Amino acid sequence: MQQTEYMTDTSEVRETSESTSLTTPSTAKQLEMQGRQIGNNIVAFFTALPQNIRSFWQQYKQPITNILLILLALIAVRVLFAVLAALNSIPLLAPTFQLIGILYSVWFVYRYLRTKSNREELASKLQSLFE
Repeated sequence: MQQTEYMTDTSEVRETSESTSLTTPSTAKQLEMQGRQIGNNIVAFFTALPQNIRSFWQQYKQPITNILLILLALIAVRVLFAVLAALNSIPLLAPTFQLIGILYSVWFVYRYLRTKSNREELASKLQSLFE
């Protein structure tokens, strides 16, 4: 490291050097030891990485699975909305789907909700479905 001294008396500028060499043999050995230690730490990290990932997966398997399922559900909903928007943009297709929905609702009410026996039949079907 060089230092520059300015003399107030004269206009002379002197440079003094604290050390002539940046690295001495002892600091070179220290740097080499530090480099090896860093290299050993990196090798140890990558050697233990598969075991660390395996233990992390075993510990947090359920939350990770839940998060992935939620993300997949969100993606599926976005794709569904995109498909529906594309279908809605086709002329006469949206009113046709509405008509089909209204006709199915009318049929369902006529078939299952009109009489007491039909309502009981629907209730028994729902009970068997949930068992």
